Amino acid sequence: MSVEDIAKALGDESRRKIVELLQSGELPATAIFEQFSFAAPTISRHLSVLKEAGIVRTRRNGVFIYYSIEKETLQILSNWLSPFLPESMEKIKSTPKERSSPIKKKDFENPFDKFQSEF
Repeated sequence: MSVEDIAKALGDESRRKIVELLQSGELPATAIFEQFSFAAPTISRHLSVLKEAGIVRTRRNGVFIYYSIEKETLQILSNWLSPFLPESMEKIKSTPKERSSPIKKKDFENPFDKFQSEF
């Protein structure tokens, strides 16, 4: 699997949602289908793209197909991204944030107010 293949597969919002669903563990295809309002063939195609990219793996149990995340593939993406990310979340938390001064609201003057008293 190349980083490009993984990134392309995860470029679709529906496929990212499928990966998020599988984050908590293996799910049967029917449970994944229930989470979408699309037709089953559409979701099936998304699952195929994820499988071809190596992001998910399947396990057959009778007539049911179970999907789970292939963590090694996601590790490839993580390894590629790691040089661009801070070393730890502590580093992010300890970095001082810029404080912007609150925007002062200027009192609004209606230019016609001065004429109102004349009429």
